[in-house]
Amino acid sequence: MSGGALHVHQATVGELQTAASTVLAPLAVTAPRALTSTGVEAGAFRADIDAAVVGRAAVARIRGSGHLVQRSARAISSTDPELLKITLHRSPEPAAADQGGTQSRAHSGDFVVFDMTRPYRLAVADDCDVMAVGISRAELGRHADTVAGRAARRLPADSGAQAVLATFLQGLGSHLDELAGPAQAHAGDALVSLLLAAFTETEPGRMDTATELVDRIRVYVLANLSDPSLCVDSVAAAHGISARQLHRLFRHTGIPFAAWLRGERLARIRRDLLDPTQDGRTTAAVAARWGLHDPRHLARALKSQYGTTARDLRRER
Repeated sequence: MSGGALHVHQATVGELQTAASTVLAPLAVTAPRALTSTGVEAGAFRADIDAAVVGRAAVARIRGSGHLVQRSARAISSTDPELLKITLHRSPEPAAADQGGTQSRAHSGDFVVFDMTRPYRLAVADDCDVMAVGISRAELGRHADTVAGRAARRLPADSGAQAVLATFLQGLGSHLDELAGPAQAHAGDALVSLLLAAFTETEPGRMDTATELVDRIRVYVLANLSDPSLCVDSVAAAHGISARQLHRLFRHTGIPFAAWLRGERLARIRRDLLDPTQDGRTTAAVAARWGLHDPRHLARALKSQYGTTARDLRRER
């Protein structure tokens, strides 16, 4: 799903399958045929679908008749994006989840994760109300395996970060049409942050020391992105470690520190260039706000990261 919003009222089973496959990846959707005592079908299938891209995630809300969603081994292709699907259930009857031999029953207020690179089944009852988020493993970075490790296990959203995420998703599901441009990007950033908070909570005293230090470094860097002197040496010194130790810490995250820093700066520069409220600022001023003062370096970096120029980004909008 590349952009815009999708709304289908009173969708058929086929339309729900098409929508789900478009928003996420190829899926099979079937619905039970309930018959009366005379052999006549008791009621027609119905589903209301609302979906949109929010930042770098796909978000959908499905309400209506009971149905079975399956991701079969045959449907999985090496060209499919490596997605994780996070569902929030608000249905009166529990949903049945099954993936990789793990089974659970999700009650109203529960989250369930599915790894879209592996087969799974999700059966929901009539009067279902399900929020679904499709997000690439790359967006979750080093936490992707942690989130995927919860596949098919219910996670109650009755307290803490899980409750905050549930409330956010419910609001998002009611206002998908009202998000565009910068608002959509900011909402997407918030969604990713809340997903990480909800699914990677660690009990006090159980956090790995190296992981905790990397997280503190990330927070420090993001708070000081506007500082052009921010670099390996200055960040290492601020945390009482050597540059070599900093490189080693980030090597375990899968992305070098310098590449991560550059990516964070470019993401914010790109967002500002797409923001109409920033039209009064030059590209150089936007870049300087995020610590980049070399126009030539900016041009090469944007071209390398996004395949476009600053001028083209503003034209795209």
